[in-house]
Amino acid sequence: WPDLLFLIAVGVIVGPLLNIFSKNDFIPFLPIISTFTLLMILFRGGMELNLFEVVSGSLRALFQASAYFALGMVWTAIFLHFVAGWEWTDSFMLGSIVSQTGAVVIVPLARKIGVQAESATLLSIEATVTSIFNIVFFYAFLETRLGGILNLPEALTFIAAKFSVGIVIGAIMGLLWLRILFYLHKEELTYMATIGIILIGYIASETLRGSGALTVLTLGIIVGNDKEILKILRSPPPPTAFSEVKKYLERFQAEISFILRTFFFVLLGLMFDLSQLSLLTALTYDLPIIIILLSIRYLITSTSTWKTPMFSDRAIITGMCALGLTPALLSLIPLQYNLPNSNLYTIIITNLIILTNIITSISTLKCKKNHTK
Repeated sequence: WPDLLFLIAVGVIVGPLLNIFSKNDFIPFLPIISTFTLLMILFRGGMELNLFEVVSGSLRALFQASAYFALGMVWTAIFLHFVAGWEWTDSFMLGSIVSQTGAVVIVPLARKIGVQAESATLLSIEATVTSIFNIVFFYAFLETRLGGILNLPEALTFIAAKFSVGIVIGAIMGLLWLRILFYLHKEELTYMATIGIILIGYIASETLRGSGALTVLTLGIIVGNDKEILKILRSPPPPTAFSEVKKYLERFQAEISFILRTFFFVLLGLMFDLSQLSLLTALTYDLPIIIILLSIRYLITSTSTWKTPMFSDRAIITGMCALGLTPALLSLIPLQYNLPNSNLYTIIITNLIILTNIITSISTLKCKKNHTK
């Protein structure tokens, strides 16, 4: 059973049940903490994403991630707009949050549950890629909403422009910082300097009307794929000692991520609504959204695994649908801007995290049972 269910339960106990803490104590700090956490997740995700291996060796996994995210986002937005009466931009904001599988849950499970190695790789790549899509597209739709753009064509044009600026700034800063790290590999505190560069890149991109999230992601991809990037640019290979710097960065990132994710899952439980509104929301929003996502997931999984040994694992892959840390973080952000339905975001996402993790746990147990047989 994923530990995030336990953490959410702790938050519910110390918050709504015992009233030891109030969610109002934390809301003023959310803008800073949530933005910093998302930047750390994006940078770590970029470093861990072997972009060339994904593109060249795992096209099926890339198709699985891209198609599931895109179709899940679009059909969730259609449901919210035409059935629930939400604005298009708000509908796509929530759609971009829920169309993912949580890397923090799926990746540790993928190689332990007894599926084929190819299926485990597909699940791991899908979880990593969709978590990145979550943040980038959510922030694009959020900034569109804050800019007062509710027309869908205008929103897509605005997003395309932000993406372009964000990628260019991230690529430039990533290449420059990679070179600087080669000379600093014997120095101490290189990780703290790297955090400084992440913040500078984010602020520079936002100031120039780009996507700060995409800038940080691009920076992480370049630092994480240093050998491949330099080979393309026909530059000298990195110093041998640079691999130690990368290990240090990855280890520190893992520990920071552990602290932040523990905090946010407890906070999500603390902000959970135990009233009848939560049950009504689960019936009105969460059940239809889960049906939409699982239907799309089964269709995409069947397509991406067709004529491969993974096809026999399609039911298990479909059931591995758990949402993770990224939706938990993103669901709190509309509260900062007092957007329409901002209270519903937290309730909907918390319900979905609990339900999808239960579905994933059942699928895991079923897979282990079959594997044992």
